[in-house]
Amino acid sequence: MNEITQITPQKKGDRLNVHIDGRFAFGVHYETAVKFGLKAGRELSPADIEQIEEEEGNVFAFNRALKYAVKKTVSVKQMSDYLVRNGYSLAATQRAIDKLKEYGYVGDESFAKAYVATYGEARGARRIELELKKAGVPEQIIADALCELDESSACAKCIDKYVRTHKDVDKKKLISYLLYRGFEYDEINESIGRSELWK
Repeated sequence: MNEITQITPQKKGDRLNVHIDGRFAFGVHYETAVKFGLKAGRELSPADIEQIEEEEGNVFAFNRALKYAVKKTVSVKQMSDYLVRNGYSLAATQRAIDKLKEYGYVGDESFAKAYVATYGEARGARRIELELKKAGVPEQIIADALCELDESSACAKCIDKYVRTHKDVDKKKLISYLLYRGFEYDEINESIGRSELWK
């Protein structure tokens, strides 16, 4: 058995230094110390220490995920990829995502709706659908989010912007631009037909 001989606060942050048998052993967050009842005089088995280290990994993963989630709206897959890419285990990643879902910081539904609201005035449904699929959003959630998209209005705005930023407007180049933005060919022709430019 290993006896905790001292627990001291670290100079920065919200963590504690745990000393076992008079020597520094590991650092833990306050919540981990409370969860495992760490205090001077308590003896820890190797299994206890392994569980504590695993919990610390969970805390670090959640804190990293939270900082990422408050900066930008992300899908579940994007968050998972981000955490794994930064060296967190699959188990810690999943626990962090579950906790973020519980607090409303991550979710495919909210991500898809926010994505459509953000890019729906500059991209067609086809491109948005592909981008959401790439982000790992399930098809039904994508379909529901795209119901909020006014593709006709978005296409008209893209045409207007293109005309304002190009001196000589070539119709073929405009069509290629709109196809690249993800609009369907029929929608493009209808929108161009409604435009004053070729009337």
